[in-house]
Amino acid sequence: MIWFYQYPNYWFSVLASLVLIIVGFRVYRIRSRESGLIGSYIEGSSRKPLRILLIHPQHRIQRHGTGVYKKYLRYAPVTMPTLAALVPKDRDVQIQVIDEMVETIDFDLEADILGVTSITSTAPRAYEIAKHFKKKGAYTVMGGPHATLLTDEALENVDTVIRGYAETSWPQFIRDFQDQKQKRLYEGNLSPIRDVIVSPDRRFIKRSGYVACDTVEMSRGCSKRCDFCVTHHLHNAFVTKDIKQVINEIRSLPGRIVTFLDPNLIGNVAFAKEFFTELAKLNKYWAGSVSIDVLEHPELLDLMVKSGGRGFLIGFESLDQAALDSANKSFSKVSRYADAIATLHRKGIMVQGSFVFGFDVDTRDTFDQVLDFVVRAKIDLPQFTIYTPFPGTAAYTRLHKEGRILTKDWSRYNGHEVVFQPKNMSPQELFDGVSRVWAEAYSLPSIAKRLTDPPYLLKPITLLSNLNFRAFMRRVHIEEAGHIFRPEA
Repeated sequence: MIWFYQYPNYWFSVLASLVLIIVGFRVYRIRSRESGLIGSYIEGSSRKPLRILLIHPQHRIQRHGTGVYKKYLRYAPVTMPTLAALVPKDRDVQIQVIDEMVETIDFDLEADILGVTSITSTAPRAYEIAKHFKKKGAYTVMGGPHATLLTDEALENVDTVIRGYAETSWPQFIRDFQDQKQKRLYEGNLSPIRDVIVSPDRRFIKRSGYVACDTVEMSRGCSKRCDFCVTHHLHNAFVTKDIKQVINEIRSLPGRIVTFLDPNLIGNVAFAKEFFTELAKLNKYWAGSVSIDVLEHPELLDLMVKSGGRGFLIGFESLDQAALDSANKSFSKVSRYADAIATLHRKGIMVQGSFVFGFDVDTRDTFDQVLDFVVRAKIDLPQFTIYTPFPGTAAYTRLHKEGRILTKDWSRYNGHEVVFQPKNMSPQELFDGVSRVWAEAYSLPSIAKRLTDPPYLLKPITLLSNLNFRAFMRRVHIEEAGHIFRPEA
């Protein structure tokens, strides 16, 4: 388990909430330890229990109490519940997990070990939390994409960094800490992966706080190598989990809706066929992320539909093939986009399509071109972000070399702010253009035009989700445009 990916976000939750309403099942409100500690106690032990506090920091927009997220946008991350499951069973411990998306941190808590995870945009918040608890006497540990890619920076702010996978290094750190021989840096290692991967301890998921609480991973990494993505920098290979383990995990979930957090469910086509053949036996419904080349594998696509697939998140990114080719995403063919969306609709799959603005080939005309396509292709839930060169990626290296990085305030690397100098427009023009696309794509006339394609029985629910999105994004991109998100001058 890498300590949280850069990519998983509220778009998975939107698809999951949509599917949830469509199939007509209620949201399970199983409160499995909504507060307090969960402990593992060793009979006869003379040691005081080791107090482990695991905190999942969130950006201001997602944070409980300050953010604009509502429950229908929240999915349950599995990073900290997995770390809790990895704590050696022969240790006398007390563990508490806090996800800032659904819970406010009690800064009066006491802990022997504080563990935080971080993507780029939450790194400043993670450092702030670590600094506070270090002053209170906690030993601070950090993992996740940001600490893995910018290890030296992280080590300036915490006592120990765990890079990459934590399946072997996190348990070893716990043992070393209790033996007073902990190291500053631990390198993750997964070989063979299936011998060390565990399922998350779901007692630490506060189910009542999320619409998508049954979140699952069936793989690690991504087989693609897009230059703006961090995933392949964190995982050198696409790694699949044991099918029986994942199926058993899904079978044990109380809900009928599963949200897959994998960046690409078809990274290994042969494995995916086997997995979805087994999943079809469970009578579940699911949403997840796939690459557009899923259409090149009709047998697999039919299996995904048969297994309960009802919502796909697809990264279209651009309508300019040159932009895709330059980003090492030539497997996406713009000429096939419209037919692909129509095919998925005919098979009863809702499409959430993501687009990125700010490629070097983008001009002021790009905004209207994407708007026109989104309406013509009838994309159920379009998503628009600003090109973000995350540190550690080829995109960041190139733009830094060209002197086009405008800020290293990592909190602004959130997909909604401009952190680099675009090639064919000003930062303000890029920011304003994306805000306009959001507003027009979710205008009532545009929504009405987009929702005229099959599957027709799902359209009332799709309409509800669009209206919720309209309200949410209006607040983010219009009402708070000069407060939370603002381009570099």
